[in-house]
Amino acid sequence: MSVLSEQVINSPTKHERTKPRLLVLSFYYPPANNPRAVQVHRLLHYIHLPTVLVCADYDQGNDRMDHEREASDDELVECVRVPYSESAWRKFAQRFIHRFDPLLIDKRPDKYVNWKPAVVKTVDEFVKARAEKPDVLITFGSPMSDHVIGLELKRRLGVPWIAHFSDPWVDNIFKNFNWLTRSINVSLERRVMETADRLIFTSAETLDLVMRKYPSAMRSKSRVLPHAFEIRTGTLSRERSDSHVIRYVGDMYGRRTPRPLFKALHDLLKSDPDLLNDVRFEFVGSMHDLKLDEMGLAELPRGLVNFHPTVSYEESLALMYSAAGLLVIDAPAETSVFLPSKLIDYVGVAKPIFGITPPGTAARLISELGGWVSDPSNKDATRQELASFVRFVTSRKDFPGEWGNQVVRAKFDARVVAKQFEDFVSDCF
Repeated sequence: MSVLSEQVINSPTKHERTKPRLLVLSFYYPPANNPRAVQVHRLLHYIHLPTVLVCADYDQGNDRMDHEREASDDELVECVRVPYSESAWRKFAQRFIHRFDPLLIDKRPDKYVNWKPAVVKTVDEFVKARAEKPDVLITFGSPMSDHVIGLELKRRLGVPWIAHFSDPWVDNIFKNFNWLTRSINVSLERRVMETADRLIFTSAETLDLVMRKYPSAMRSKSRVLPHAFEIRTGTLSRERSDSHVIRYVGDMYGRRTPRPLFKALHDLLKSDPDLLNDVRFEFVGSMHDLKLDEMGLAELPRGLVNFHPTVSYEESLALMYSAAGLLVIDAPAETSVFLPSKLIDYVGVAKPIFGITPPGTAARLISELGGWVSDPSNKDATRQELASFVRFVTSRKDFPGEWGNQVVRAKFDARVVAKQFEDFVSDCF
């Protein structure tokens, strides 16, 4: 008798097991070099539940793949990579569309619809080979295609389903749906909200925004689970350069631009030019063809603000550690429900943070940490807060210990967040 057959015959019943077995679906997973891949990998690494992961096997062939950072699968029972590829005409269309509207592709209701048949077939074969179903199904969006596939897997498996959202779906201000794609997305989102047994959001503000459209009974199955950071002080350098470098790590596109920082710097050079002596600002990530000179870069001294392309995740952490201070810049809005995963990495490296962000999730967290915050639409406040931030980071060569409220930081430790997630799973088991 094979080992696999013996394991299937002797496997305990659900009531005999103390830990539920998970089937997790996440299109993004390392070596994908994006925040969703990093966050899913981190969460699965720290939970102590038997997990089978289904993710995409694909290669974009650009800086969104980091093959030097292949994820270890030691924490998983099995990692099943289901091939995904795009036709030549679709790749051409994407390059063409990105020249005019970098977000147009994301307006489609199900970006990875072609992946669905292969995933469903793979899961069917996997369950059949083991003669048993998982105890809990978990899907991670974005992409929201994972939740659309989750609808079919829920129907086939008949097990509790947890849908985890890193961002809002229909209510995402960065999507700019047209009337047709919005109506389709509204229908898809409602089906997911109605069918899933548990809905997880990364902030209370996101939960409130998304669930205000639905009855209270549906809201009652919603929970908040923040992004998490890993403590890596022993593996990354904390050396500081002679000049004071303040960094923004991440992409900028659409309405999220460095314009409010450029304006604040321009005003500071007039009111207090000596304050910026030996200070340099760096942006690390894609600018998505933003017209930076028209936003005010051309009016600033050469070398005050510099731009660098996307780097690997490990390099991005090293750049955060070596910075004197870190920047968060969000799009202008009445409120912002987004909890950027890079902000949680900032929290983890314990460096001073200045957020040019509207009232909402990120602003609240930065304030609780003891950082500096201004609304991007308030030019005077942004200039004043930037001046205070620069004075702080340039007034000392080394920080006495880790910066930021330690009680607040502890809430985002990966071990703490993983335990919360395990509790949510147990509630469904």
